[in-house]
Amino acid sequence: MTTADRLAHEAASHVRVTPKVQCAVERYSTLSALIDRLSSRESHYMTPADWQELDAAQDERYRLHQQLAAAGQLHLVEVA
Repeated sequence: MTTADRLAHEAASHVRVTPKVQCAVERYSTLSALIDRLSSRESHYMTPADWQELDAAQDERYRLHQQLAAAGQLHLVEVA
């Protein structure tokens, strides 16, 4: 069972998701973990590259959030 299918099941959705939505959910999850890891660091220990990586990850996750919202699939990534 894919991550997206598992999340859909947990959200009591019986609709299978498209491969594009599945990919977006998996990438969103990966980006969220990266953002959490980078955000947990003390700022004075972060390098300029860390800040750029955090900024890029947040931007990409925002775009995925918008894409999932347009597809009506935000329930796959939002915590209830």
